[in-house]
Amino acid sequence: MTLCAITGAADGIGRALAFAFGRHGHRILGIDRDVERAEATRKELEAAGIEARFLTCDLADPDAIAAAAEQIAVGDPLDILVNNAGISEVSRFATSYYARHARVVDVNFMAPLLLTADLLGRGHLRDGGQLVFVSSLSRFVGYPGAAGYAASKDGVAAYARSLSVELAPRKISVLTVYPGPTRTVHARRYSPPNADESRRMLPEELARRIVATSARRQRRLIPGMGNRVFAALGHVAPRLTEAAMKRALFDGLD
Repeated sequence: MTLCAITGAADGIGRALAFAFGRHGHRILGIDRDVERAEATRKELEAAGIEARFLTCDLADPDAIAAAAEQIAVGDPLDILVNNAGISEVSRFATSYYARHARVVDVNFMAPLLLTADLLGRGHLRDGGQLVFVSSLSRFVGYPGAAGYAASKDGVAAYARSLSVELAPRKISVLTVYPGPTRTVHARRYSPPNADESRRMLPEELARRIVATSARRQRRLIPGMGNRVFAALGHVAPRLTEAAMKRALFDGLD
């Protein structure tokens, strides 16, 4: 049975991905810092007939990432590595605490880079395997009020695109996902007060689309027609989407 490792698998999108990849026939290796939530998710996965285990790791800590990679390398090589974990910081960048944005970059960008590089260096991703990187729709439309977040997700997308060329001789495919608004607790925490959650994609639906796209070994996924239209508009009329994002997010900040 193939092995799929997922960062941030204890909750939200990561949890949904663990169930979706598990139901697709993969064993799950979750990587998360929330020990209690990870154990609860592991039990739920096993109750659903999905073989799963979790490693505890603070993805903002390079030493912890190196230790996690060493533990992973003791077991079977990975068939799929999903770099999903992410955090945000919504504030006016010029007057906010830089350390908060630095942590966002550490978790969202540096952690995928370090973990992926370490496992590739150890030869622990099978030839013919797959890397999945969760970026963001902000790549196409901007994210005023979360500049550090947008920068980190742009970095992930650029890293994934470049890595796909390097790994092509090993037939390792690289999928980059650009989700729009998703109905998770984390997203709710950073949403504007007037956000309509009913319009957000459920994490289970997002996970289903990611697994289906992964199975087709495609390189890019913008899930949902509305998100694809908004992304295209961000390319042809960037000032229009920037103004829309400013009204929706930045103008409501204190």
